[in-house]
Amino acid sequence: MNLIVNTLKLYNMKKLSKYKLNKISKNLDYFFNHATDKEIEEGLKWYKNAHNFVIDTSNKYDLQPFRVASVVSALSPRNKWKKNLIDADKVCEAFNLGLQPTDIKVCTFHTNKFKAFNILNNNTSITNKSLKTFNFVNNIAYLCENSLTVDIWHLRACFNKVIKIDNASIGRVAYEQIKNLTIKKAVKLGLKGYELQAIIWIAAQRLITNK
Repeated sequence: MNLIVNTLKLYNMKKLSKYKLNKISKNLDYFFNHATDKEIEEGLKWYKNAHNFVIDTSNKYDLQPFRVASVVSALSPRNKWKKNLIDADKVCEAFNLGLQPTDIKVCTFHTNKFKAFNILNNNTSITNKSLKTFNFVNNIAYLCENSLTVDIWHLRACFNKVIKIDNASIGRVAYEQIKNLTIKKAVKLGLKGYELQAIIWIAAQRLITNK
């Protein structure tokens, strides 16, 4: 199987045909089969480690896991994962101390920092209107087996092509099709959907050249 690195534009792709789903299934097999033992090990631990952070932080600051996970998600854009967690802890601590967004600095955009505070103040919440974010929050808050994060790297693996971030929008039906297909494949492997997604996510970043 030759890796294709031409850019692909999705533009709110709607319902996927059986042919496309079959191609996606084979592409996901490709990335899983080419994952190293270390990548598989890391993938199996990724969501469990993220969940442990959420639970520890929620207990530390007496906050609901879903709200902590939502803060993590809000602070994630253009943010390295380790910094993301540091920022999430910092925001939760500041909220408990009665501080304002302007009182602290984080490693992402100001709009995302303010959004994180609004989440903690119950002024906004993560809903299933944003499928990727809602699934991610449920994955790390509860290790929900019926949720799956279809992010830019999962889409790149699905289509075995480079996809520009700005062009990675898919419709709700296509999202659910990819989600269900991935979860079913995971079950056949004896894995959770989020475990397979994490393994593919790690392997795809090594195997796909982002141009």
